[in-house]
Amino acid sequence: MDFEKIPVGNILPQLPPFLFVDRLLHYDEQVTRTAFTVPEEGLFVEDGHFRTAGLVEHMAQSSAARIGYICRYILHVPVHIGYIGSVRKLKVYRNPAVGDRLETSVLFREDVFGITMTDIEVRCGDEVIATASIKTALSDKEVEL
Repeated sequence: MDFEKIPVGNILPQLPPFLFVDRLLHYDEQVTRTAFTVPEEGLFVEDGHFRTAGLVEHMAQSSAARIGYICRYILHVPVHIGYIGSVRKLKVYRNPAVGDRLETSVLFREDVFGITMTDIEVRCGDEVIATASIKTALSDKEVEL
């Protein structure tokens, strides 16, 4: 499947200006990859850089893109609203600048009672700029996409 042809709006319920994933690049059972280019203006952009809160939200949306893809294209069920349960081991080595393209890998760890645990790595080119372990939970509320 050509993942880059999948509109992000098919797998994520967020809308601009609160959408921090541009593309789904890859999905398999263990790893999902997304991309996002830091816009010139927008939420979490300050002094020409994407702030840490934006990086965390980008990580969470990258994890949600994985779940949205599974719902929509594998299980053929509606996408549900998700929530960040926890962010652990967050390390931000640098905040990306406007125009930087982020490529983010979401490594699936496990799912326990609807809580998904993932390890996430954000890269800008060859440089790792942030990592975290994130737990997300899905609500029962379906989203019309």
